[in-house]
Amino acid sequence: MDANTISAVFTAATTAAHWKRTNLGLMADVNHGSYGWTVLLPGDGTTPVQAEITYRAGYGGTEYVGAVATWAQTIQLVESAMAATRVL
Repeated sequence: MDANTISAVFTAATTAAHWKRTNLGLMADVNHGSYGWTVLLPGDGTTPVQAEITYRAGYGGTEYVGAVATWAQTIQLVESAMAATRVL
């Protein structure tokens, strides 16, 4: 997978309005191109871990991706996820 696609998926995830809490961390599903992507903010909140694109789903099925975000992208994703999950 090329760097432009990885960057575009992480950018799309920063605008995600819905993040799910899972036992793995916060997770968002975003669309980019003709695929659905799963972005994960892993961890239990005690140790910093970089965000990851875990899966890509399309017409042919679902496949593991495992593309890791940079720390700058991870910080943007954490801020976005915290804003989306904040209870007012």
